[in-house]
Amino acid sequence: MKILVIGGTRDFGKVTVRKLLERGDNVTVYSRGNVKPEFWNEVDHICGDRTDHDEFINSFKNKTYDAVIDNVAYSFKDVHAAISVFAGNVGRYLVSSTASVYGGPGHAISGQAARPINSKSKVDEFIDLSNHCPIMENDLDLTAVSFSRDDSVHEYAEGKRQLERVLFENKDFPSTVLRIPSVVGPDENGNRLWFYMQRILDGHELILRDGGSAVFRPGFRDDVAQSFLDIIDQPKTVNKIYNIAGHDIVNLKTFLEIIANALDMPLNGVSIPSNILEDQSDLPWHDWFYDFFSRPILYVPSILQAKTDFNLKTTPIKDWVKITVDWYNNNDMPASNGYENRDYEIDLCLKWQNSYKDFTEHALEN
Repeated sequence: MKILVIGGTRDFGKVTVRKLLERGDNVTVYSRGNVKPEFWNEVDHICGDRTDHDEFINSFKNKTYDAVIDNVAYSFKDVHAAISVFAGNVGRYLVSSTASVYGGPGHAISGQAARPINSKSKVDEFIDLSNHCPIMENDLDLTAVSFSRDDSVHEYAEGKRQLERVLFENKDFPSTVLRIPSVVGPDENGNRLWFYMQRILDGHELILRDGGSAVFRPGFRDDVAQSFLDIIDQPKTVNKIYNIAGHDIVNLKTFLEIIANALDMPLNGVSIPSNILEDQSDLPWHDWFYDFFSRPILYVPSILQAKTDFNLKTTPIKDWVKITVDWYNNNDMPASNGYENRDYEIDLCLKWQNSYKDFTEHALEN
């Protein structure tokens, strides 16, 4: 097949290109050309800036593809440009969206889950996460999505919702939307697992926000990449939206125990309530990537539709955590997000443990 990948040089996009090449597809990558993976000599490359829509359209005039995989569409304008140049010239158009379209602190300007920084922060913008478990694709009403900019909401998820509405309204264009979760794996751009792994490796106390009770369904990088290939090969996926995630549902404490076991290290977790952490500590809870998996308390997308329509393939969480841990162990990594506060984190844990011990001892005496 002749396939165009828009943005295929990082994260799961890079793995997708590798998988396409392995099965013999003719692959063209459209990017700025700043990053050149090891497969660079095996692909055709078109250099361009995705945000320059006139240049983008001119780059693909009169070009045809069996499928287009768009990993760097972030706004409805990006998708309008894709439709204008690819309509009638592609068999399939697959676009990466995000599970953050449903809401949660990855969507709101405030990254805090227990209490927004201000009243405008919309932690549960479109659906009430506490009442949607699992989250179904049709729980989000795309007809209610506005194209105007809401400054209280993070532009990333807002842009993804808006581009989804454009595709939803253009049924004649053969598109498929993949709502991708927090993707974890080797060489992952956000280094989400490394945040916890580095703290487990130093052997000191680690904050367990609300006891590590947040429940989520992560996705493995290679499984996400494989889903693009499987969707291309399945005609019934045209004009559909799919949640993409792993099979395993875990809470944060269990997730950290799996990481600790892969490292053969103890997990010295200290449970501290989120309201205490946010109100009384100086830790950067406003940072989206600080203790990423501790917020929100419940975030479980359903993968039933993906399993039914194209047999979504998933790797057991213990297997991909081990693969990821081994990769970090074999690569030099910078300090993880917020690690400059590590002494403060440890001191906070010790103070909480001592205070809680004193409180319970006095309470039992009375």
